[in-house]
Order: sequence, then structure tokens, then C-alpha cells
Amino acid sequence: MAYSKPSQGSAVEKIRKDYLECSICQEEYTEPKLLDCLHSFCKHCLLQYLTTNYKDAKMLICPLCRKETQLPETGVEDFKSNFILTGLAGQLEQVSLSANSKLVCKLCKEKNEATYFCCDCLMIICANCNEIHKQIPASASHTVATLKDISDGKIAMKKTKPKRHPECQTHEGEVMWFYCKTCNMMICQACTVIDHRNPQHEYTDCNQASSTYKQSLAQLFTPLEETLKKLDQSQATASTMKDNLNIAVKRTMAEVKNRADKIRAEVTAQESRIMDEIKTIYKDRNKKLEDFEQTVRLNSQQINHSLQTAKDISKNSPVPDFLASYPTISKDLKLLGDQNQPKIDLTLDHLRFTAGVCDISLGNLSTKWELGLEYDEGINGALDIDASVPGDEMVVADNGNNRVVIYNSKGQQKKTFPLSSSPWAVAAFQNQLVVVGYGTNSVKMCNRNGTKMFEFHTVPHSEVGKTSVNLHSVAIMKDTSIIVGDIERSVITKHRSSDGSLLDTVSVQTRPCYLAIDSKDRVVVSGWGKQVDIVEVTGTLLFSINPKINSQQVESCRGVCCDSSAIYIAVTNGVGTGHIHQYDTQGRFLSCIAQGLYDPWGISLTSDGQQLAVADCHSVKIYNKV
Repeated sequence: MAYSKPSQGSAVEKIRKDYLECSICQEEYTEPKLLDCLHSFCKHCLLQYLTTNYKDAKMLICPLCRKETQLPETGVEDFKSNFILTGLAGQLEQVSLSANSKLVCKLCKEKNEATYFCCDCLMIICANCNEIHKQIPASASHTVATLKDISDGKIAMKKTKPKRHPECQTHEGEVMWFYCKTCNMMICQACTVIDHRNPQHEYTDCNQASSTYKQSLAQLFTPLEETLKKLDQSQATASTMKDNLNIAVKRTMAEVKNRADKIRAEVTAQESRIMDEIKTIYKDRNKKLEDFEQTVRLNSQQINHSLQTAKDISKNSPVPDFLASYPTISKDLKLLGDQNQPKIDLTLDHLRFTAGVCDISLGNLSTKWELGLEYDEGINGALDIDASVPGDEMVVADNGNNRVVIYNSKGQQKKTFPLSSSPWAVAAFQNQLVVVGYGTNSVKMCNRNGTKMFEFHTVPHSEVGKTSVNLHSVAIMKDTSIIVGDIERSVITKHRSSDGSLLDTVSVQTRPCYLAIDSKDRVVVSGWGKQVDIVEVTGTLLFSINPKINSQQVESCRGVCCDSSAIYIAVTNGVGTGHIHQYDTQGRFLSCIAQGLYDPWGISLTSDGQQLAVADCHSVKIYNKV
């Protein structure tokens, strides 16, 4: 394996080191073998490497790039030999026979002195050929360096395959001028009539094969180069967006802080004003109470004095003295008895603070929704939808076709479940479906394959068939309890999801045509009317939302859904006028996130809150948050 090398620092030695040195033994190649990754190693180095690290393995991992190469049945011996490296070593051997050898150009007939080296062709050339080399389109992009730069170590070269026809290893003395397309290998003329004969094998001239394959590869270059340009543009765009995001974040945080500072200043000002009012009221009322106490104290002292004097005279004075004093004492006591005593204002100690309606709001981050997908194949009356289940699936109540359909995120049908009645409402959780059908008095529980698990009623068993019901909506609470809306009785019923047993029945003011549960387990009730109610699970009304379109109250509120910070309502004034409105958790209008819908009914957010699905009668529309 060792090789007698020329003096260190020469150009030839530099080429040897960069192109002909095995990365395992760090010496010149001996019987170089080529892996699928195009890295080459000495045959015996690969044998030792394989025995040490991958004994009995069927794949060999390249020591440099870690890419796997299928190990031939006969082992390393059957890896393709890299004859190009062997040929290059032979060229340099001839050049280096003498320390004073002149390096001769390998292109021109004049055999001019070679002063350049093409790192792609692995060929030493003269100055004239270098100029021609640069003008040829196929080699214009090649890396060409002076031998002096190579010798001085100024050029970092890479290992590539030199262009040379190697000799056949099977037929001695034969040059491999042909390429077998069937076996993907170079062959000699003898091979074409012995081991690689037609018609089993198809072969062609090596130059022709090389030209053909280069053209084939060239066709792949352009789209990949375009892809690289697009990736570079995307990377530049991402970098710019990161910078813009940092600027936007700082600006937005400053805006929020300024807004909060103003609100705090306003609240502080209101606090100071109210506190001053309290202090003024206290000072005024306290003075009145002190004045009253002083008056009462003086009156009390006067009455005590006159009363005690009268008692003393009555008890201790002789009759003449008593009779003489009687008119005066009697008059005094009568005057005191007739005197109006001061009365206290019983409201002087009354002071209460009534909290005002909190209209203070910092605001909300601006979000935009864009229509990302619409699909309508076979849909005939989509009245409800549930997209909240993880897994990029959406369950649609296709009323006109008497079925429930599960779609994937691309709008492709995954499963269809035919029903005996038209579905009004659907809800999904834990691989289960809850279905409410038109004209039925029970709720169906199915698995995700559409197989019915059980059904349950919304009235006690003793009232089944006796109490009239009209089930129209369904929703799932955090604890997986099922809420069902009955518009006949205007009630919502709560059921255990494991068996459907009735847990509670509460009355609501608005007919529960659509239901949703918000993050606080409050129930959002929409009844196709002009308002939507937010109620406790006990039925207690908390507040109502009265949506408007163009400042006019809407004709009909439809589907509802919620996330942690907002309530979403589908509203319409008729076909083609549908809107989706967003309100905060206190019922204040935030934005209109979609409009111009055909006839929106049920709506649902995906589990990540980034998409809003709308059952728009004859289609399903998916809006993306951007």
C-alpha cells in the first residue's frame, strides 16, 4: 500500500494526496472499490472495516457519509472497482519518474508544458488548452487551478472521477469501450460477445452512454436548480419575515403597554376621584354626627340638671319653700318635656360602592381568516359539522342524503354512514359519534366505523312515548357529558356518555337549535332567532348576543362554536348573505371573519383552533387563521 512519493510540496504530490489517498489507511489506494455514495476505499481496508464493525451484516455503512450500500453476496470483492482512480495513479506515476520531469499537457499535440490542473476532469493542461477549456460550454464551469497554487496549498480540491477508459479486469489487455445498460457497467469488446451478448443485454459505446446519461442528468439539473432558487428565496423570505416578526412583536408589545398604561391611568384617575368623594362625604357626615352628639349631650345635661333639681326640692324642701318654687320648676319641666329633641339622619352611615359595567378592554390581536378549501361532492344539505376531534377529520351531517360523512383535511371522503332518518346534529369524541336525527325521540351513539353502540332517550323511561320531544342539537362537555337540545320542550338535557343515562334537565329561554360549550363549561344556545344566549349548565341566563349585519339585527342565528377567548356565530339574512361573527367571552363583537356564505348552518373549530369549518348547506368551507 505504501508508495514512494516525490518531494513534499510539489503539485503532483498535492494531487496524489487530495485524489489518490484512502480515507481509512491515509495512504495511496490499493485496488480502490466504489460504494453507492461514490466514495472509494482500498479493498483490504473495506474488508478490515467490515470485519471489525459489521460482521455478518448485509449492508455496509460508508465511514465518511454514513450512507448504506448493499453488500454483494460474495462480499467486498464484488464492489465495483474504481478504475478511474487507478488510471489517474498511472498517469502521475509516469509524470513523477524523474524529479526533473516536465509536466506535459494531456490535451494538445504539441505536448506543451502543463501549468494548470482541472479539478473536475482530473487532467493537467497547458495555458493554451486552459483558454480553450474555459470556452467550451461543457467545461466552462470546471474548477481550474495553477499547479503553483495547488503546490502552495491555496486550492482545496475535491475527489472526483477522472475521464479515462480503464482496462477490462476479465479480458486482459482489452479496454472497456462499451457500457452495458442492462448491468449498468463498462465492458470491453470481448464482453459484448461472451458475457453481455444481445438480446439479453443491451450495450452501447461508452462515450455515447456518457453523453446520453449526461443529457438525462442535465434535464434533472434545471428543475433542481429552480428548486434551489425557490428554496433560497424561501429562506430569504423566512429570514425577512423573522426580522419583520421581531419588529412587529416589539411594536405590538409597545402598543399593548401604552394602551394598558392609558387604562391604568384612567382607572387611577377614577380611583382618585371616587376616593376624594368618599373623603368629602366622610368629612361632611362626620361633622353632622359630631354636631348631633354635641346637641344631644347639651340637651341631656339640661334635662338631667332640671330633673335632679326638681327631685331634690320635692324631696328635701319645706312646704313653704316647695310651694314657692313649684310654679317655676313645673314650668321649666313642662318646657323641657315639650321641647323637640334632635333626630338623627339614619342614612348618614350608609355608603356603598356599586361597580360599574366594565367596558375597559385592552383590545385584541388582529387575526385574519381566509378560505382555504371548499368541497361539495355529493353534499345535499350539510346542517352540522364537528371538526374538533384530533386527527384532521371532520364529521358532517349530510341531511339531504340521510347520512353522516367523515372527510379528511383535504376534503376527501373517508367513511360514509347511511341513516334511517335525516341527521340534524353530530358530535364526535374519543372515537365515538353522537347523532341526533330528524323525527326521532332518541340519540344514537356509534363508533367511528358507523356501528351503533347504543341509543338513549332524553326523558325518564316512564315518560318515553308519552312526552313529546323534538331533538335538534348536541354538544360535548369537558367531562365528556353529552348535552342534547330539545326544541319541543325548550330544554337541554345532560347525559352520561358511557350509557346515555339522564343526569339533568334544565329549561332555557331560547330554543336549543344549536349548542356549544365554551372553555368555562357555559352553554351557548342558538335558536334560529335573532339572538344567542349564554347560560350556565343550570339554565341561568348570563347574557345574550344580538348579532347585526350592516347595523341591522340579523334575521337568523345558526351554528355556534367556541374557543378559549371567543364565541363564533353563523348568522344570515337569507340565501347568499351568510356571515361568521366573532365575539369575546363577554359577548362583545370582535370581527366578521367570513361573509357571502350561501346558507351557513353548523360551524366548528379544529382542535388546534387554526381552522374553522362551516356546513354551508351544499358544501363545506374551511377557513384558515392567518
